[in-house]
Amino acid sequence: MNGLYPKIMLLVGGVFAVIIIAIVVFVYVSGASEMEREWLARAKTLNRVAFEALYASLLHGGGREGNRRVLARLQETGAFTKVWVVKGDPLVREFGAEPGEMPQDELDLRALAGEEVGEIRREEGYRVVRYVTPLRVQAECQRCHQAQVGTVAGAISAEISLREYESALRQRRDVLLLVLGGGLLALGLLTFGALQRLVIRPLQAIQRGTAAIAQGDLDHRLQVRTGDELETLSREFNRMAQRLRESYGRVAEEQSKILAAIEASQDAIWVSDADRRVVMVNSALERLTGQHREELLGQPCRDLLGLHDHDGASMCNSACPYLHSTDDSGRVEGCISAASGMEVWVEISYGRVTDPAGRLAGMVHIVRDLTQRKEIEQLKDEFISKVSHELRTPLSHIKGFATTLLQTDVEWDAATQRDFLGSINREADRLANLVEKILHLSSLEAGGLPMEKEWYQVNDLVDGALQRRRSLTADRRIDLWLSPDLPALFVDGREIEIVLMNLIENAVKYSDPGTPITLSAERQADQVLFSVADRGLGIPAEHLEHIFEQFYRVNGEGRRAPGTGLGLAICKRIVEAHGGHIWVESTPGVGSRFYFGVPLDGTDGPTISPEFS
Repeated sequence: MNGLYPKIMLLVGGVFAVIIIAIVVFVYVSGASEMEREWLARAKTLNRVAFEALYASLLHGGGREGNRRVLARLQETGAFTKVWVVKGDPLVREFGAEPGEMPQDELDLRALAGEEVGEIRREEGYRVVRYVTPLRVQAECQRCHQAQVGTVAGAISAEISLREYESALRQRRDVLLLVLGGGLLALGLLTFGALQRLVIRPLQAIQRGTAAIAQGDLDHRLQVRTGDELETLSREFNRMAQRLRESYGRVAEEQSKILAAIEASQDAIWVSDADRRVVMVNSALERLTGQHREELLGQPCRDLLGLHDHDGASMCNSACPYLHSTDDSGRVEGCISAASGMEVWVEISYGRVTDPAGRLAGMVHIVRDLTQRKEIEQLKDEFISKVSHELRTPLSHIKGFATTLLQTDVEWDAATQRDFLGSINREADRLANLVEKILHLSSLEAGGLPMEKEWYQVNDLVDGALQRRRSLTADRRIDLWLSPDLPALFVDGREIEIVLMNLIENAVKYSDPGTPITLSAERQADQVLFSVADRGLGIPAEHLEHIFEQFYRVNGEGRRAPGTGLGLAICKRIVEAHGGHIWVESTPGVGSRFYFGVPLDGTDGPTISPEFS
């Protein structure tokens, strides 16, 4: 009984039942009352007929026998069930009374008292109409009777059985009820059908539509054609569903963009709910933790990364934004143990997620790896320290020699003065070289150094680099291995010479004076491959992957050559700007060989993004 349809059917059925019962009661009551009035009037009329017949018999002197004959004839007509004469006191005194002629009940007594009375009673399941009329002495009666005119001498009592009439009436009533019931049944069926088509089915369609929308089927539409308020309601429902579909589409599109941005982010991101459990992660977090997404979802935040400080003390409670922050956003720095097993210094930014009531629903966390930033900061510090030292040394020498020469109490001979001035000049060159490298690297990283490319022969590039480093290689043996069929290269000749000069300078610095330096160039597929080799200290394997980083230097025994760690970084930027690649092969104690390739087609390399600013 929970559905609307059975409720409406019950209501309509109840209404029809009440109507049928009311009609039946009305027909029965009105029919009974009308029948009683009709048969009482008929009994009265028949009683009058009996009275007239008896009176006529009495006037002709028929006497008691005449009365009996009249009563017998009346009963033979079938109009009467029973008719008899009730004698009153005057007749009893004159003629006596026989059995059946005396008053039998109250009706007889009332009639003998001068009242016309009637009743309807039930006998053997059927009603009987009885009417009693008083017999009054007329003037003509005084010829035979001594009673005064108007005196009640007796009464005529007539009974009429309604058995046949009631049977006929019941049949008629049954037919009427059958016709009425059939009509009401047909009307009920028509009403039910109309309700089903015009009300129930549209309402059921609306109900199915709301259920479909609630389950996410925003393409569901109602097809209600009733021409009334239900059709208007269905149209409004369809408009609402269309607006929901459009709104959901926009939300889904924005959500897709956000999820795509989160998934594409190189920073590890996760979202936690109000219970501090992980409900969403991106691929970067999977890589950082070494766990699959299914393993991460549902974990408590404190178990996800194990944030701790430098001393290894957990920061999950002391820095937890759920516990200690009421700001909408914030950040905290600490260490985590990455999947690689390394301790990684990270910055975790967080933002609060609230529900429409403003209550905390969760947090969005973004993990940014600060390793590179920390390394750059460390490199900056080292750079400042090294550059300060490198600048201070030549400046101190220049200052010392200049101060010595300017002393007024000492007379320096020309040879000594020339020697001092030569030292000042060398230190100035050293200072200028350092400044030039710093400016050169800054220009390369900032993209502010345009390549001025022209066609160059390989041997011209090699000769140019050797000539510019003649002061370093004057006492060293240089072995050249240049293939005879080398094609011309479309490059910035000055920049390629700088690469060769830096590699030659490093080979001289980190090898013994008596050992040779080998410089070669050959064609390999679609590039010209250059190499510079020495027989010096070599580079330990753990330093090879960092050797081209800015300010990076390999420290250790025997490595006291001055430098800032910028030369190889400059080489790497120049080679990559030409679309080439540079690398090193080295064996400690044996020596190192640096390679770089330059494409033959002169294709520009990728734009260099700054790593140091």
